[in-house]
Amino acid sequence: MSNPAQTGPRRGRAYREQSRQAATSKQEIQARYERGARHYDFVLQLYRLIGLRLEAYRSRAVECLRLKPGDCVVELGCGTGLNFPLLIEQIGSQGRVIGVDLSTEMLACARERAERAGWSNVELVQSDIATYDIPQGVNGVLSTGAFGFVPAYDRVIKRALHALASRGRLVILDCKRPEHWPFWLLKLFVWVSRPFGLTFDYFDGHPWESVERFFEETALEEMYGGLVYISSGTVPSSTV
Repeated sequence: MSNPAQTGPRRGRAYREQSRQAATSKQEIQARYERGARHYDFVLQLYRLIGLRLEAYRSRAVECLRLKPGDCVVELGCGTGLNFPLLIEQIGSQGRVIGVDLSTEMLACARERAERAGWSNVELVQSDIATYDIPQGVNGVLSTGAFGFVPAYDRVIKRALHALASRGRLVILDCKRPEHWPFWLLKLFVWVSRPFGLTFDYFDGHPWESVERFFEETALEEMYGGLVYISSGTVPSSTV
C-alpha cells in the first residue's frame, strides 16, 4: 500500500502538517466515551447520512469469525454491545461472549442491552484492550472501531494469536487512510468523526499487516472507497 506522503508534494505537505496534531490521549478517549455513551448508538446512526453501511460491515465482520454454536468469542472494544446480537446468533445460548471496553458507561449500556435480551452468557470486562489478557482457548477475537486507538496493536494481535484455540479466528473491522481519496474529503470525514475521538493519527496504523504476518488464511476486504476495512486470519496449526 502506498504511503500517502509520497503521492505528491502538495498532499505530502498536507499530511505532514496534520501529523503534527497530537493523537487523542487514552484519558481523553475514555472521558469522551463516558460522556457520550448514552447517545452513542444514535450518533453512530448518523453515519448513514453519508452512506456508511455500518450494520452491513459489522455483519460481515462477524461472518468472518466463522463461529459455531457453543463457541467462546472475545470482543475487544465492545462499546454498547452493538455486535452482541450478531455474535449470540452464531454461538447460541451455549456459547459465551466476553465484551471488553475501557469505558464503564459504555459497558453499562452493553449490560443493559444483554439484560433486556435475556442473555446470561455475556460477560463484561472493564479494561484497556492494550493490556487485557485474553483467556486461553477462545474461538474468536473481534474488534470493531478500536485498533486505531491502540498504538501497540502489534502486541495485542500477537496476544490474540497465542490465546486463540486451534483454527481460531481474529477479525478486525476498522478504518484506514484511503489511497484514492482527495485530502479534503478525508479531512471532512475526520471532522465529522470528532464525537468519536478520531484524529488523523487514528488512520495511520496498519494492523492488517500484523494479521498477515502472524496468521494464515488472511484476507483484507475494503469498503467505502478504501476507508473501511475488514482484516481476518486463522491461527496457524504450528502455533497451537
